[in-house]
Order: sequence, then structure tokens, then C-alpha cells
Amino acid sequence: MRVGIVGCGRITNERHIPAWLRIKDVKIVAVCDRRENIAKETGTQFGIGEFYEDLSSMLETQNLDLVDICTPPRTHSSLSIEAMNAGCHVLVEKPMAISVKEADEMITASRKNDVKLCVVHQLLFNPVVRKAKSLIDRGVIGDLIDVNATFLERNDSLIANQDHWCHNLPLGIFGECAPHAVYFNLAFIRNVKSVQVIPKKLGNHDWGDADILKVLLDAENATGGFNMSCLTPRSSITADIFGTKKCLHLDMHAQTMIQHKRAISRHSKAFDALSSSFQMFKGTVSISAEVLLGKSRTAHAILIKNLFESIRDNKETPVTAEEGRETVRILEMIQEKCAAAIKDWQGGSISNGNSHSQASCERFEQAACSMEQASL
Repeated sequence: MRVGIVGCGRITNERHIPAWLRIKDVKIVAVCDRRENIAKETGTQFGIGEFYEDLSSMLETQNLDLVDICTPPRTHSSLSIEAMNAGCHVLVEKPMAISVKEADEMITASRKNDVKLCVVHQLLFNPVVRKAKSLIDRGVIGDLIDVNATFLERNDSLIANQDHWCHNLPLGIFGECAPHAVYFNLAFIRNVKSVQVIPKKLGNHDWGDADILKVLLDAENATGGFNMSCLTPRSSITADIFGTKKCLHLDMHAQTMIQHKRAISRHSKAFDALSSSFQMFKGTVSISAEVLLGKSRTAHAILIKNLFESIRDNKETPVTAEEGRETVRILEMIQEKCAAAIKDWQGGSISNGNSHSQASCERFEQAACSMEQASL
């Protein structure tokens, strides 16, 4: 399989290229970046002989089977459609697009040209997420009640870079981070009917409307949601999944999962604490051994290997375009509610710049209460 990559930033160099290079029947024949010197640096680093400034030139010159698009989200739709119209399969970074309209146009191009379109929802291929999904699908935790994820971004990372493209997305910095939280929730909940949102600005950066975001998702089979902050001293991704029989706590960075059973008596609570410690120790030893033995693979690598096999065997992609579209649909709902809340507090309905409108908070609390009651 002949692969061309568009966009030569950090995610390309640290995740995508190493993943493609692990597959023996794949050859990366060219890289492309609007900054030719950056494309050349990436090509030189990985021994890729051809580099281009634009996708059109790469498509005209190279006979590609797949184009891997690792560019800012506003370019995803146009680049993906151009590649698919040239007869190439496409792997595109999240979010698939910045609107449902764009996502639909991409799906149409995929079907018209009979090529595969896959979206990078790599968190779903984290080993602990796959294990949690298996437990839930097998009914081990009972009926699903609620999913709640927490995504923390370091305060010296994206939020500190005023010129980063993420600040120009419809959701600002959360347009870069929130897709992960949405598709993670959608792995467990289905048919999201409504969302409730609280954005808040507590940092001292002049750019960006919010640096904290809380979201509730009202779905057909359960409730979901996530908390995001760009002001913390360390990055982490954790989640709690609640069922009628068991609860799961996932740490995606540490790649550990703790199962909690119902603890009623003092003795059962003590046993649960000991069990949690043992599960954490066991998980840490297991992942450390994999790293030391060279058996550890990134979630990107697992997804990309699965995509290669789906193209080779003409099967469904590991993340379908329709799944990417559903993530974009939820993001649009969040964006609408977020914009309304920000307009409320910027319009003078607050006492200071670090507080949300009382009305927005009350709406969120009422929604949370009704969702809790529906789950009981």
C-alpha cells in the first residue's frame, strides 16, 4: 500500500509515521505540508524521498492508495474530498469536519468514489477502553447508568500558545480537545437527544472565551458527560462508568482500570479498597512489562493497523465515517449551547468576568437533576 501524508506536525511525526512504518506491506512514498521546509525535515527524518507543498501536486505525481490527513480541522473536508476524488482511501484526524454539512459531503465523496473513509478516534483503541467496552457489552457491570470522563490539559500547553490554530475553531480550544470526550462517550451511550453545557473562564489569557467546560449528554440508554480544563499542571484522561452491578474507573494515560463492586458493610469497603490497590498494581506491572519487552503499541498504531487490514480484506473500517459524523453532530449541539452561555455572561448578565450567568447554571443543574432521576 502506497501512503501519502498531509501535514507534518507533531502528531504525524510521533504517532502516524511510526505506526505506518510498523506495517511491512506499507510504504510511505511522500509527505506534504504547506511549509515546504517542514515537509522536507519530516521526509529526511524518516527516509521519505518525496515531499510537497500542496496535496494536488502530490496526487498528480504519486500513485497513492491512501492519503493520511493530519492537518487542522478546517481543512479536513476539502483535503479529504480531493483525495477521495483522486481514488484514494482516506484516514483523517479528528474531528472529521467542523460541521455536519461537511461530514455529509465527505461521506458522499467516499461512496461516490468507492473508497474508504476512516476517522482517527484513537482513544477507543486504548487497551483499557477496549477492555471496558468488552465488559459492558458482556453485561458484567449490569445495565449502564452513566459515563463521565475528565480531560485535563496542561496550562503550559495549547492554552498558552496564542497563535495555535485551535483558538480559531468553533469551540475554541475545546474544538481540539472535546472530540475525544464526545466519541469516548459515544462508545457506550447511544442516540444523544440533548446536551447541557457550562463553559467558564478562570485563566488570565486574553484569547479564548473559555478554559473550563462541563457537558451533560442525555442519551437513549444512559447519561454521559465530561469535564475539561486547560488550566491544570499535568495532563490526564480518566473516566468513571457506572452500572447496576459494578463501576469502572479508567485511567487512559496509565492504562489501568479498576472494577468496583457494591460495598455495603465496613468489611466489604475495606476489601474494595484492597482490591483497588491490587488492580492498580497489577495493571501498572503489566503495562511496564509490555514497554520493557517492546510489545507496547500506541492507540494510533492499533487503529492504523486495523485500517490497513480493513482495506486489504475489504471490510468495514475500524472507525466509520458515520461514527465520525455523529461526533460532529454532538459537537455542533455543544457549540450552540456554549455560544449561548458565553453570550449571556459577556452580555452583562454577570457580576464579574470569571462567573457564569445564574440562568445558565440553573439550567444545567435542573438538567442534571432530571437526568439523575431518569437513571434511578
